[in-house]
Amino acid sequence: MKPSSLLRRSMTLALVGAVACEAPTTPQSALTPGEAAQAKAASGSDEVVAVSPLLQQINARLASSKSNFRINSAQLLYSTKALAGGAKATLLLANDRSRGIGAEWVKGDPRRDGRVGVTYAFGSNTGVAPFTRDADGSNVRQLSTAEQSAKIDEAVAAWRALTCSSKPITRVSVPEGTDPDYLDELFRGNPAGSPNYFQPADIVEAGWQPPSFFETIDGPDGDFVIGITFWGTFVDNEGNHTDIDRNGKEDLAVAEIYYNAGFYYGTRAANSVDFFSILAHETGHALGLGHFGKLFVTAKDAADGISVADVKYAPFALMNAAYVIPNQIQGTDNSQFCQIWASR
Repeated sequence: MKPSSLLRRSMTLALVGAVACEAPTTPQSALTPGEAAQAKAASGSDEVVAVSPLLQQINARLASSKSNFRINSAQLLYSTKALAGGAKATLLLANDRSRGIGAEWVKGDPRRDGRVGVTYAFGSNTGVAPFTRDADGSNVRQLSTAEQSAKIDEAVAAWRALTCSSKPITRVSVPEGTDPDYLDELFRGNPAGSPNYFQPADIVEAGWQPPSFFETIDGPDGDFVIGITFWGTFVDNEGNHTDIDRNGKEDLAVAEIYYNAGFYYGTRAANSVDFFSILAHETGHALGLGHFGKLFVTAKDAADGISVADVKYAPFALMNAAYVIPNQIQGTDNSQFCQIWASR
């Protein structure tokens, strides 16, 4: 597996028990992602670190516009095809030992209007919709905007339902005539960005994008990316990342989530990626949860090539750096969430 060409701070991998579909999408122009410089893994993780010229350009643009945040890092989910080639020895896919992402939403942050919790919004200016189908491959159709919205609300509600905190996670609307997601125009080939961009919420569920969008982010490997969450953290007037509550973690300012429309999505269907598993996993990242757990394939299992059934977990969790079967919030996910949100 080669490292992503985008990530500035951390790259995390995940698998899915499905392959890319051939659903038609509108072709989009793409930027050249540039060459990434590989660095050592982040503390508490065996994951790959890569530096991205493209992301550096985006942050330079934010700085020139006097924005009070910078895009910090991102996490990607890959399909099973990203593991093509097998292994001759035990393959460690992920070994994440630290919880969280190194940044958190500050309780009562004045830069977020003093909110204790977070807000989220669903919206995009692309009009791209995911395809779904029945388990036997029939009844192929695209989901309406209302159906997409309901799926996202279901994923958010699962985190809100955890009982360790009042943790308000409130949905807000996107103002009419505005573009709620900042990064999509840049990755789709518009270096000027969107002229009507307006951040409506702390977390922007930016919906689905065509496969070409993810190819811009990750080059040829973009075809394997199912979803990606970007984080932005606040900076002061000198451009230094802030930690106003002095908890040793940078202060989150915004999160944007994108999903790949080049996959079929379903509800626990054998030939689709599971809506809830993917949406809840990425929303967990936006809430501040990182990947956690050890994922590996033994030499014996890999002898005839790697398959979904070969992957082992320690422990099994929604926030594992791998999705191979439909999943729900598990005990480890609950404890990681409560570690961040229980004081709110």
